[in-house]
Amino acid sequence: MGSLKIENVKKAFGPVEVLKGIDLEVTDGEFVVFVGPSGCGKSTLLRVIAGLEDSTSGRVLIDGEDVSVTPPAKRGIAMVFQTYALYPHLTVKNNMGLGLKQANTPAAEIDRRIGIASSMLSLEPYLERRPAELSGGQRQRVAIGRAVVREPKLFLFDEPLSNLDAALRVNTRLEIAQLHRRLKATMIY
Repeated sequence: MGSLKIENVKKAFGPVEVLKGIDLEVTDGEFVVFVGPSGCGKSTLLRVIAGLEDSTSGRVLIDGEDVSVTPPAKRGIAMVFQTYALYPHLTVKNNMGLGLKQANTPAAEIDRRIGIASSMLSLEPYLERRPAELSGGQRQRVAIGRAVVREPKLFLFDEPLSNLDAALRVNTRLEIAQLHRRLKATMIY
């Protein structure tokens, strides 16, 4: 359902080699954290896994299938970024369900998935609010909810808490860990 294998992945920007032959295996349901100093390639590696950046060489396999040249939308990945990237004119409910609507998912299924995700993330009271009416932590939970409703094979988190204050970061880290336990999904943070 969500194993990941990276084989000798390299990424260069001109003469600068950012990823220098990365090999990694993540089993289904595992929670993996990339740690390193700013500029060491953590975000670049996540972007290569997601298909938002092409690797210079190497392979990315999801559930044993080589997805190195597969478009991002077809990889079964949901990525939560540092910025919330919410649509200001849409309600929480519509922000969470937009990707499903664009994929022509039936309305009843969209509502079911939003109901489950909003319950998990304590967003039920805010479903009819717009992003401007939410705190930073609530906005980040909406962004996470938008990923959850997609039911992806892999969740990628690219510094999703860096815009939050210290106390909220601690709390949201705990929420992400609890989400991992509930979903039993493969997550890379």
